[in-house]
Amino acid sequence: MRYTLFFFLLLLSACLQAQYKINLQINAPKDSIAYLRGVVFDDKNYFPKDTIRIKKNVVILQSKKPIVGGMYYVQLDKSKQRFYFILENNDNLSLEIRGGEIHSNNPRNQVYFQYQKLAKSFEVIDSLYDAEVGRGRKFSYSDKAAFFKVKTAALAAFRKKALPKLNPSEVLHIYFSALNRLDASVPDKKNYAARLAFLKGLDFNTNKLLFIPTYKELVSEYMGYYPTQADSLLKGVDQILSRVNCQSKSYPYVLNYFVQLMRNRNVQNNTEGFVKFVNTYVEKSSCNALSATVKKTLIDDAARLNKVVNLAKSPAISLPDTTGVTQDLHQFAASFDYTLLAFYAPTCDHCQKEVPEMDSTMKLIESRLNLSLGRFYVCNEPGVPQATWRKFISDYKITTNAKHVELPSVSDIRTQYDAFSNPVFFLLNRAGEIVARRISPNTLRKYFAEIQRQRMAQNP
Repeated sequence: MRYTLFFFLLLLSACLQAQYKINLQINAPKDSIAYLRGVVFDDKNYFPKDTIRIKKNVVILQSKKPIVGGMYYVQLDKSKQRFYFILENNDNLSLEIRGGEIHSNNPRNQVYFQYQKLAKSFEVIDSLYDAEVGRGRKFSYSDKAAFFKVKTAALAAFRKKALPKLNPSEVLHIYFSALNRLDASVPDKKNYAARLAFLKGLDFNTNKLLFIPTYKELVSEYMGYYPTQADSLLKGVDQILSRVNCQSKSYPYVLNYFVQLMRNRNVQNNTEGFVKFVNTYVEKSSCNALSATVKKTLIDDAARLNKVVNLAKSPAISLPDTTGVTQDLHQFAASFDYTLLAFYAPTCDHCQKEVPEMDSTMKLIESRLNLSLGRFYVCNEPGVPQATWRKFISDYKITTNAKHVELPSVSDIRTQYDAFSNPVFFLLNRAGEIVARRISPNTLRKYFAEIQRQRMAQNP
């Protein structure tokens, strides 16, 4: 009976003139459901395709609509195993998932499965790297390249051998070629020739490139050649977007990537950079890649931030502290060389990490540069119990040169500083002037490193 049904489905699919057909066989006793997904731009953006109920041994999946071709995966519901494969338009695939492996009648996919198996054999290196990063180790681009040297060499050798046997227009050829380019690149902010060479020859309008996870890596790798300063990164943005056709499928994804990049607080002068980016590529752009709603949201965000950019002196803050005593920001700032103004929420996960990290960074800068640094902390979580607020201060020991005040639920201060998220940090001088906006511990270090460099230049 099973074979009769299978034969009938084959006849039916032929009648439908499917643009692709997948004969999927899954042997997974613990799983009753699997998901078929296609990757778009990166491994996090995927488009849903099918939910498969594993009741029969063989499942037929097909589509009458043409596809571009790209990378897909089947994920089992309970075991969470994920199996990637390549799907081109007009493909007629047989896929079999058994245990922890996948097999196919398609030679192209068999090559890809072998490649994934080789990559999996180096998982211990990935785990070691993740552990080092978890312990706080910082990797430069060259350090990371050295750490993965053995894995990179083995995978590159596999791709080099496989590429001549693949058609240049095929997804797997595009994917392997992109990986080769990434492996050969080690971003160096002073190596302008390497930056240009990396970009040369890349066709960002190739639709198949959008449907494999290396597109985002290629853009990110190129941006790694620029200093993490807004004015520098905007030059890289100009280079990439000048090569992406406004009408291409990939343009909205690339544009959104740059929206997130220019918002990043690890970018120096990110506030000014984000405003300029939105003004150039959203507000004044003739490209209609974004929906009206998204476009309006970005323009409104930039308008709010532009008000913050134009602030010379910090708006006044006079609020009660944990004991009920009113504390004045400008009076407090006048007592220190610089003052960190921090908006945070005690229950915010990011705050629990970044607020103490920022305090530790301040202490390090104080000792190295012989500066007096104040901390003016604003509890930006309306309705939080005072016990929770006090516990946060105590647990993370943020009491050195510090005042803690509480922002009421309705306040112009939140609007004036655009402090609608947490944490948000500003740096003020003695006069209460804002010298750095929406910073991170990393950008704070860079700010004072520049001050130290100027000191050394004046007193060699």
